[in-house]
Amino acid sequence: MRAGDAGQQESFLSDRKFQLWRYTVSHGQLLLRSTKDDDHPTRVDVLFKNVHAIDLPASMDGLHIHKVGPQSYRLRGNDWEGQVQAGVLAVAEDEGSYLDPSPLFLGGGEDDPPER
Repeated sequence: MRAGDAGQQESFLSDRKFQLWRYTVSHGQLLLRSTKDDDHPTRVDVLFKNVHAIDLPASMDGLHIHKVGPQSYRLRGNDWEGQVQAGVLAVAEDEGSYLDPSPLFLGGGEDDPPER
């Protein structure tokens, strides 16, 4: 999915490697990212908003997400399982570089100064 097609989803499936990339209390946002590599010319960002609870490994080999309740998502991959309690799931795929800001994550780029 390209960034222009980003939107809310109830499920997602990928065999790529993902990392727990960023979390902020502001808007309760959790960002998972699969970066570009020799086998993948794009990066994939998975964003959960209004997050209440997280039970995930820091690195994930494969990512299968299924909505199992009004604000509950079951996540699994190769040799791992977890869950996220959140209100919204969105996914975007683009050609951004390793540290480019996510098109989904509210609050700006990685190097923004802290809010006062």
